[in-house]
Amino acid sequence: MSEPVFDRENGTIVIGGSRLVFHCHHYNVFLQRSLEDALGDRAVSIQRRAASEAARTMLERLFAQAPSETFAARMTRAASLFATLGFGRADVSEVTPMGGLVTISPSHYAVGWIAKFGPSTRPVDHFATGFFRGALTAAAGLAPERVDAEQRACASMREGGATEILLKVR
Repeated sequence: MSEPVFDRENGTIVIGGSRLVFHCHHYNVFLQRSLEDALGDRAVSIQRRAASEAARTMLERLFAQAPSETFAARMTRAASLFATLGFGRADVSEVTPMGGLVTISPSHYAVGWIAKFGPSTRPVDHFATGFFRGALTAAAGLAPERVDAEQRACASMREGGATEILLKVR
């Protein structure tokens, strides 16, 4: 199951045994900016690693429920979940078990950043970058340290643009 389920007894929303917390773009981009102000350049890698680990853990549980599912089906499911959670529409059709390009349009963080602060001078889709690194790791059954993710373009830097994330397997 890849859809969020409301657990009435505990008052929580879960997917594959992982609890979820929803926040609006105001909260998310302000938190991100606060981390960057406080931690400087370290904030980017910390946010990306946290998103990667959270996505990998959640998706590995989901993929274990359908062990015969193909790599492409798993990546499509990850992109569908990403959209269901409100983070944007991602095209993962170019991603193979060896990496590839993820294109996101629109992106929750990019749209939120522009709405809250105006166009950015640097990439801000750290969550998406980490999420799809974790998705590739889980879908291909790779050790996390084998996958690199680089944000090549960010929709926050130009209205109407797309976010592009390049995934590479070492």
